[in-house]
This record gives sequence, C-alpha cells and structure tokens, in this order.
Amino acid sequence: MNVGIIRCDSHSVSCPAAGCLEAVREKNASFSSYPEVKLVGLDTCGGCDRGKADKITGKAERLKELGADAIHLGNCMVGPCPYKDTFSQAIEEVGLEVVHGTH
Repeated sequence: MNVGIIRCDSHSVSCPAAGCLEAVREKNASFSSYPEVKLVGLDTCGGCDRGKADKITGKAERLKELGADAIHLGNCMVGPCPYKDTFSQAIEEVGLEVVHGTH
C-alpha cells in the first residue's frame, strides 16, 4: 500500500514526525494491516484557516500524483483537530482513502 501522511501544521513546529515515521518503518499501529507499506510523502495540513479544506486538498492531490492510495492523518490531527472531518471529506473527494491515525 502506498501511503501519504498529513499532519497538523501547528504541531509540526515542535514535532519531527518521528512517531509517524517509526510506525511506517516498523509497520505497526495503523500500518500493521498492510502486507507492504511504502511512504510516498509527508506533509502538513497547511494550517487551520478556519476549517477551509483548499490547502489540504492540494496537498492530497500532490500525494496522489506521487502514488498514494491512502492518506493517514497524524495522531496530532485525529484527536485535537476541530477540522478533521472537513479535511477527511476533502481528501476522500480527491479519491483517496483516509485513515485516522499513524502511531
């Protein structure tokens, strides 16, 4: 499975995505169900901007161009993000599966 990860823009200032990358590398947590996993890209949501999905749509489209079949939303988005449902819907409209969580 080719995956992309989108994480919280605000959290990316202090988080190096080490937990997300380790989960992909070790094929554990939300990546454990894949027979094989390849990370095609890692990006941020682009910022809250009052829940507008245009930034995340562009990022999801780029990850799809790179071969992503699914986008994993980082744990930093799954719990605290007030726009995760809006963002998830926008990613699905691009034609990608959305998985909530990474590690």
